[in-house]
Order: sequence, then C-alpha cells, then structure tokens
Amino acid sequence: MSPRYFKKSKPIETEDGIQARSRRGDIGEQWWSRRFVEVVESYSISNRIRRGKRYARKGQVLELIVDTGEVTAAVQGSRPTPYRVSIGGAALDDDQWSRVEEALASRAAFVAQLLAGQMPPDIEEAFAECDHSLFPRSYREMSTRCSCPDSANPCKHLAAVFFLLAERFDDNPFAMLQWRGRYRDQLLENLRALRGDGDPDSPHGTAAPEEVLCVDDNEAFWRCGDEIDEVDFRIPNVSVPDATLQALGDAPSSIAELREELSALYHHMLTGR
Repeated sequence: MSPRYFKKSKPIETEDGIQARSRRGDIGEQWWSRRFVEVVESYSISNRIRRGKRYARKGQVLELIVDTGEVTAAVQGSRPTPYRVSIGGAALDDDQWSRVEEALASRAAFVAQLLAGQMPPDIEEAFAECDHSLFPRSYREMSTRCSCPDSANPCKHLAAVFFLLAERFDDNPFAMLQWRGRYRDQLLENLRALRGDGDPDSPHGTAAPEEVLCVDDNEAFWRCGDEIDEVDFRIPNVSVPDATLQALGDAPSSIAELREELSALYHHMLTGR
C-alpha cells in the first residue's frame, strides 16, 4: 500500500490552550523529563516531531490528564473537533510496585529526596534491581493513539502531548510515577511504613549517638551535651523549584490559585525564567 499523504493546513488557533514554557530549543529541564523526550525523539526524526513542538508552544493542546497507566489529551488541529490522544505507560501492578518500594526504602537518601518532592538522580537503579524501568525503554513499549487521519505514529498531535507531558514531569516528578502506577501519597506512605521507627538508617528512627543524633523538638535540643560539638548540615541541591509545596500535597480549592502563583514564583527564582 502506498503511503498516505495529507494536505498541510494550519491548525485552528486557540485562546486557552496549554502552552509550553520553552519558547525555543529543547523541551524538558530536569534529567527525568529530558530522558523521556529522548525516548520519543529517538523513535522518529520526521517533521511531525518538529511540528508537534510548535503545536505545544502555540497552545494547541487543550487538555492534558495524567492518570494511572494512561495520559489522555485533546489537541486542536485544523478540524473543528479536537483530536483525542491517549498514551499508555504500561503501569506496574501492585506486586511489582511493592518490590520497587522495598528497593527505594532500602536507601535513606531516596526516601529523604522523595519526601522533599525531589527525584533522586539514581532512582532508576532501584527499578533496575527489580527488573523494571522508570521510563518506557522504547517508544514501542507505549500504547499511543490519536483520532486524526494521519497514519504516522507519532503524529504531530501525539508529539505535542509528549512535549507538554515532559514539562508536566518537570513541574511534578510524581506525575511520572503516577503514570507508572503509583500515586504520590500512597508511595510516600508505603516508604514511611517500610522504613519503620526502629530502623537505624531511618530519618525518624533511633540510632547510636556516635552515628546519628536526631533532635525531634526544641527542648531535646537544649538538653544535648558534648555529642553536638560538631554539627554537619547537609543541604541537597534543589532540582524541583516548588518541592516544599509539593510535599504539602494538593491545596484546598479556595487557595489553589495562590498555590499556582507561588509555584511559578519559586520556578522563576530558581531558573530565572
């Protein structure tokens, strides 16, 4: 069968679409979102990828919803009715996630960074230990569909959603884990339970004074003696601008707009954009 060709036409302009923050160059600021984009771009070097990036920047994507195992979106093309896009992410089941959580909980640094809303740079090692991957290993591992008549996959509508999805992962790395099958609150609750109060490596556990001294309240601090002659503060590099806000969870609807404004402000202070 000969390839199907379609006459190029300009998309219908939108006023309230989702626009990519990146106005030129690559899309994706954090290592995890760039890795995700690499998977997509490695599969195709067609003009549709470049046109999809323009769609993302023009605001042609009207809706983008990340859920367990699937991303759904509406993309405004040249026809009056927006095209429906879906991207399946092969979510891990509960047993598989239990193994991953045990691997994550075995390292205090992983737990501390995740609790702070940050994505550990070597988190993929925990998935690899369980014969899984944080990202789909290839484009073919994802189930991708678009209601447009273009037979190419990815089409420009799918590509636009992928680029915006990368920025969504920039803003909220837990969205990526949700796509892979684990909601933020459930993951953190399970990690806390696995660490346990009696774990010597736990940030909340009991450890020998010569190893780790945990001070849980102000009164305990003032009762400390020679054991705090040397205090070592370790402040990690911040890779998620609004990590504090994310650690607080979803904001009530009455202050949701304020939370978004604060998130944008933190992002500007850290990146200058």
